[in-house]
Amino acid sequence: MQDPVVTTTPVSSVEPERKNLKASDYSNYEFDLGLHAKKEEVVLERTAENASADAIVIPTLPTAESKKLDYEDILYTLRHFHLGDPSTNEKTKMAGKDYVPALLHAYRDMLRVRYDYPLFLETTDSVEANAEQLAKPISNVLPELVESFAPGAEAARILKDNLPRIERELRQKLKEEEGPVAAIPLLTEVRQTIQKELGLNEENNIRLQADLDKLLDVIPRNGQLLGYGRYVAIHLLNHTIRSRIIPKRERFHAKISESIESLKTLLDVDWRKSDEFLEPKMVVNTVGTASSRFDSIALSNVMDHYSRGSVIMSVDRHERIVNALKVLEEYLQEEDPILIRMVHPGGLSGTWLENTPALKVFSDPDPSATATKLFDQQTVKMAKVFAAVRIAQLEIDGIYDTLIHNPWFANFTWEAFSTEEILLLPAVIALESADRIAGQSMTSLSRLLSSGRPIHILVRIQEYNDPHALPNEDPFFNYRLELGYLGLSHRQAVISQSSAARHKHLLERFLLALDATHTSSLHIINTGVQHSVYGINAWLIAGAALESRAHPFFYINPEAGDSFADRMDFTGNPQPELDWPSHSFQYRNTTGEIITTDLAFTFADYVLLVPSLLKHFRLVPIGYDSDELVPVDVYLSAQQEETFGKQVPFIWAVNNQGELRKLVVSRALVFACRDRLNFWHTLQELAGINNKYVDIALQKARAEIQAEEQATREQLEAEHLEKLEQVRNETAGNVMQHLTDVLLGMDLTAPSQLPSRAPVTSAPTAKQAAEEPVTETAEVEAVAEEDEIVFDDPWIDSDLCTSCNDCLNINTVLFVYNDSKQAVLGDLNSGTYAQLVEGAEICPVKCIHPGKPRNPNEPGLEELVKRAEPFNKL
Repeated sequence: MQDPVVTTTPVSSVEPERKNLKASDYSNYEFDLGLHAKKEEVVLERTAENASADAIVIPTLPTAESKKLDYEDILYTLRHFHLGDPSTNEKTKMAGKDYVPALLHAYRDMLRVRYDYPLFLETTDSVEANAEQLAKPISNVLPELVESFAPGAEAARILKDNLPRIERELRQKLKEEEGPVAAIPLLTEVRQTIQKELGLNEENNIRLQADLDKLLDVIPRNGQLLGYGRYVAIHLLNHTIRSRIIPKRERFHAKISESIESLKTLLDVDWRKSDEFLEPKMVVNTVGTASSRFDSIALSNVMDHYSRGSVIMSVDRHERIVNALKVLEEYLQEEDPILIRMVHPGGLSGTWLENTPALKVFSDPDPSATATKLFDQQTVKMAKVFAAVRIAQLEIDGIYDTLIHNPWFANFTWEAFSTEEILLLPAVIALESADRIAGQSMTSLSRLLSSGRPIHILVRIQEYNDPHALPNEDPFFNYRLELGYLGLSHRQAVISQSSAARHKHLLERFLLALDATHTSSLHIINTGVQHSVYGINAWLIAGAALESRAHPFFYINPEAGDSFADRMDFTGNPQPELDWPSHSFQYRNTTGEIITTDLAFTFADYVLLVPSLLKHFRLVPIGYDSDELVPVDVYLSAQQEETFGKQVPFIWAVNNQGELRKLVVSRALVFACRDRLNFWHTLQELAGINNKYVDIALQKARAEIQAEEQATREQLEAEHLEKLEQVRNETAGNVMQHLTDVLLGMDLTAPSQLPSRAPVTSAPTAKQAAEEPVTETAEVEAVAEEDEIVFDDPWIDSDLCTSCNDCLNINTVLFVYNDSKQAVLGDLNSGTYAQLVEGAEICPVKCIHPGKPRNPNEPGLEELVKRAEPFNKL
């Protein structure tokens, strides 16, 4: 439910005010039918605070009656109804015709809902006109037109305040019309109705009359209004085709006229080179009749006929030019005025068929086969015209080559037409029904879709039904035949699934299909049931089919590429990443508290709008609740073995009293929901959403990256340990060599490093001899400890850095990356000793050495120095 705007004041409450309105009161009056509501706003909830008539509440039973409920028996009965036990039909209550899905209850009063229709259709001279230029909601057009001659909030205030009323009246009058209606006469009629209904005083009525006259003056003369009805898709396709073909034909006619003049010039020049041009009668016509002083006949006889100039054109070329000229002149004189040929299987009726200009309708039991014949017949005629245009241009340019071009034009058929030439052809439309395609028309349709002929096939479907179902058979008896998916098997055909409820989306798909000139187009259109259901009109029901995944939008263009990533267009679907769209919903519980929750709109919700399918729902008794009752979307999200026979699915519905009730859903309908969900998942995968192959590829790529990172990390750690061991060995060797040199007295440069002892004047005693080795060992160890490498200044062994960003996350000025994206120390004054120690601790390869503190006043240095010790030694 993407587009409508619901206002908050019932129409009945403003009518008395309107009829008794005084001019003196007008400045403070605001119209209540949505004048200040934004068109894009969506209102999906109703509470008693919004409008008491729309309050949604959960009904309760008196305590005495609620105690009589047999909870076990109720659950047993509801479960058995769901499982298909026919004996429960008499024990349960079917939902009444006044029940609608909870999310749609706010739209019961369509007089208070503003939506796209009626549409304002305008013919444009641009062949590049887009969907917004071809058709606009009247709710957008009227304010723009009024603002053009009355800018500002206070200018034409009466008219501006009553534009929603004009929209409502137009919508009501167009219910009686099947096709587009001229805008100006209809608005003139509505103007009179509005003036009479408002009953303004003379002064205000004159002001309103003047503004209405200005409005009629600025409305485009060729503008039409189209209400929502059975054949909206056909009307929009006709309008789109006419808007494309008419300007192209005008340009084509101008080109033909130029070619005719040029060909005549070629023939005239050649004729002037001929003998006939210089016959005596031509001289007579040039210089006058013979006289006694001037003999024109004698002059002609003595004229040098070889002074004519260049060579006369060949007979073949002359004949070719004459034939091309004849074809082009006949085309302009006898052009077929028909722009669209439409074939239907019968049953198509209405005065709009006769009132639509340039439209010719054929009735045939096999529309696809007949459309193919009509296309071939008109292409044979147009092939002569297009060939003549090409020949004319080649002759005008003087580049016609008989060896090349004669064989080409001898076999010139529609397959050789250029894109521009195909777009000039009268359009051919085949109207089909879903059940016919699933039966006797499937072969003809398949042949047409495989032929490449740019013919449009329009299929109007009942989105709740199965096209393959037999008469009087339950539509949920079998898996549904998806005509869109059937179309996908014809790989070179355009497949479009859209809805007249979203006119812009539909027009965009029509325009794209018209540009696909060498392929057939299958348009699967949902128009919705053509009557109101419990106050909800056909436009909203068609929109509900889109929301419920009963009729998802998609478009396949084979000319866009060979992969579905190029071919598939999935736009227009609400919340396409989810199984079911979800919207906010408010109601009052049994204690009067306002509860806000999210409700999913499923296929089961949509089916509740079909009166013939109410048998698939049963009311849960008032006052009964159970944990085994679960919403349909939750039921479907679980595995079947987890829910079958254990849980009972339901949907929320509201009756015309505003009572919120649970409706248990039959197992057949749940299977149909699962079937729709399966098709939805298929379309998602084709569109690259929740695609399992993509997920697997991502997981594989992620695992490969992680494995590569782990291998790199292990290699770096091994190299680090090897280098560390090497440094340790080299350091130990140097220390031992230094110690040896000292003990042997070879290091004469550092005598002070020897331990001080008293001079030996006599041989050592036994006790001294025994203690001597111990003393020497202690001295060696002391020297080794003194020579252990300890770093005073901070540094980073950058070659070991893995670029993990851990240190940069601490301080991006203290720690920076070099050109190899490996960490080095930056500005030491910008960081603290604590940050250096923290960086050393979290470094995965331990390549950060914090050294000693630079700031003796930094707090906590004693603990920080201890933490830094392991990282300052090798």
